[in-house]
Amino acid sequence: MVGAFYNGISGIRTHQFGIDSTSNNIANVNTVGYRANLPEFKSLFATSMSYVNANSPISNDYNYGSTIGSNAINANDGTYVSAEGDFNVAYSGKGWFVVGLNKNGAFDINAPVYNGTQQNYFTRDGSFSLDGEGYLVNSSGYYMYGINLGKIAADGTMTGTNNLEGDYAGLSGSNLQPLQIPKNLTYKPTLTTEVGLSINLNRTQNPKGIGNLKDENDNFSMDKFLTQDLNALMNAKGELLDPKNYKDINISLERGGVTTKYTFTYGGAENGFKTIGELMNLIKEQTGLTLGLKLDSEGNPSDCSLYLSNGGMQDVKVSINGKLADKLGLKSSNNNLESAFGSAIQGFVDNTEYQNQALVKYNGMIFQKNGDGIANGNPLDNPDGWTLVDSSGVPAYQGAQAKEYKQDELVISEGKVYRKLTNDVTEVTNPITGEVTIAAPEEDAANWEEVANATLGEVQEYTAGTTYAQDSIVSYNGILYRKTNGAGDTNPAEDNRGWSILSVASISSTQLQVPTYETNTEIYSDSGEKFILKTQYILVEQANRDVTPEVLERWEVRSSIYDGVGKVMISENPTISEITFNDDGSANAEIFEVPFNGGNVRVDLTQSADGKTSSNFAYADSDTKSTTQDGTAAGTMKDIVIDENGIIMVNFTNGKLEPIGRFGVAAFVNDQGLSKVGGNLFQMNARTINGETAVVSGPPLLAWEEGGLAALKYGKVLDHMLETSNADTGTALTDLIVYQRGYQMSAKSITTADQLMQEAIQLKRN
Repeated sequence: MVGAFYNGISGIRTHQFGIDSTSNNIANVNTVGYRANLPEFKSLFATSMSYVNANSPISNDYNYGSTIGSNAINANDGTYVSAEGDFNVAYSGKGWFVVGLNKNGAFDINAPVYNGTQQNYFTRDGSFSLDGEGYLVNSSGYYMYGINLGKIAADGTMTGTNNLEGDYAGLSGSNLQPLQIPKNLTYKPTLTTEVGLSINLNRTQNPKGIGNLKDENDNFSMDKFLTQDLNALMNAKGELLDPKNYKDINISLERGGVTTKYTFTYGGAENGFKTIGELMNLIKEQTGLTLGLKLDSEGNPSDCSLYLSNGGMQDVKVSINGKLADKLGLKSSNNNLESAFGSAIQGFVDNTEYQNQALVKYNGMIFQKNGDGIANGNPLDNPDGWTLVDSSGVPAYQGAQAKEYKQDELVISEGKVYRKLTNDVTEVTNPITGEVTIAAPEEDAANWEEVANATLGEVQEYTAGTTYAQDSIVSYNGILYRKTNGAGDTNPAEDNRGWSILSVASISSTQLQVPTYETNTEIYSDSGEKFILKTQYILVEQANRDVTPEVLERWEVRSSIYDGVGKVMISENPTISEITFNDDGSANAEIFEVPFNGGNVRVDLTQSADGKTSSNFAYADSDTKSTTQDGTAAGTMKDIVIDENGIIMVNFTNGKLEPIGRFGVAAFVNDQGLSKVGGNLFQMNARTINGETAVVSGPPLLAWEEGGLAALKYGKVLDHMLETSNADTGTALTDLIVYQRGYQMSAKSITTADQLMQEAIQLKRN
């Protein structure tokens, strides 16, 4: 009977505990991060009733009452709901956020200090916010302990590192500290010192006029134009001239009644050329014609076209053909190219008074008067009074018509002018073959006399400081000028009264262009002011794999600093360098420096800092693949981004996204070993078992990898989410009913025992 009392009382107490624990779970059903308890019971003790039947194979145990077995923690994840707030986070998986009381404290997960006075706690409540000092705290004011990269200075500024590898190394540490984020956090500007460019240069695109061939002072460079390989030039349609396949220029020149043909071949062994300058020189030396480039008063190409003109003293008739001539647009048939001297040359009249430097024409030759005076005899026979300045009108000696030359006729042979003395010829018989030939003028002194050296008169280039007489003709920047208004030494391009431009017939080519490209990279001064690094690329030579050593595709590179909108050039002069490309498209370029902000910016054209490399693929457009630079403008905090690894990144108005730290997350082998301390906080417990003190939950475990990207190992952080209570209301209500019935039945067993006890006492009384 007494046992029934005892069992009923223990049952009431046990079920009351179950009701208390379950009601507490129900009360916290909306508590963020709450971990429900699971009450469990056990019997108090039992005794064996061996006296009932000692020989029975059945156990005859008798239990005495029940008691609380445990109140375990429910380790299941709760429900995740969306939550506003920059720092509201939830954690899904195995692990706990770490918080603490001391804003100046630290907690090393790999080497925790446990001395019985708990200063750090663990929670699933991720409702964090900033306090008045900018520290991340929970709703109870406990400081969030995490990894602090230490980028934020005491004055509320942050300096970017541009070193993600170093940042991730710091984020993989184990020493946790409170994290402070000022409300007025600003990004400190940094000076650009390194620029990396990854580009593709297509040699068939972006044609621009040859005026882009400039010197170090950013002026058109005639020297660069003259040394430009024709294989790196384009026509007006933007098509490469391709002289490797379109090689020849044929010029047929009729002068003095005699037609002479000339062939010039790109890369040829005879009359061969590669550059514009070599072609100009060949044409000048061979034909006496001028292949030039017209420049304006400032020395820039006026229309980017070549022109072929007659700079000599006598008119000529020209025909031009050939594949390269077609490409250049120089194809012509029977063009009359009049001499610039035109009316300045008079026909010679004997016994006429001529002024000094007067020009006269006699028997196909041009003579210039030496001093004022009356002509006495023809100029050829008066070398003191006249100077032969042009003999291009004299026909070349033709052996086939040797017998047809008459007395006093003039011919040119072997660079000399000869006059026929008689109507006879000298025949020469070969003693071996018996062949009879007629002696050439230089071999027949009996019938020919040498009268002068053959010479080709042409317009002279203007020389500064030289005094030019009235009617003098000069060439300046590809334009012909005649001296007017008396003698003088003025510059033709600057003195429009003293000089007049001569219009002469010429044959113009297509407008010449060069393949180009341009990149614009934003860079920053130490004060955060933006500038533009403008880099221009101009093709100067195409690759040639057929020669030894092989020629690589070569581009000239011009780099200058401009203002923030790219309008005004800040650099004193462009920095000129080169980039070449191998057969596989890989780039070669020396790192060069561009003066900037009292120092230099180092520029690498072969690759950007993100590993992308430059190339010259003709099947892809000229393009900027990637641009990297280590400078930044000033910026203010725009918003906060928290990734799934709990890494806190600040997004600034200057476009920078910088990691500053991460939420501290610790895991335990035995979450059941943690104990609740209120406020949704848990703490580690130390117990002494068999004389040894140990942490029941086991030491905390680092929740992220210790290398690489420092990713979380046991779960992930959910930004702008909160984890609600993991209490199951359906189960809790069912448990309440069960506990209620158990309580009621235990109470009934007490009243029943009491009634029986009263009857037993009454029997005794009776």
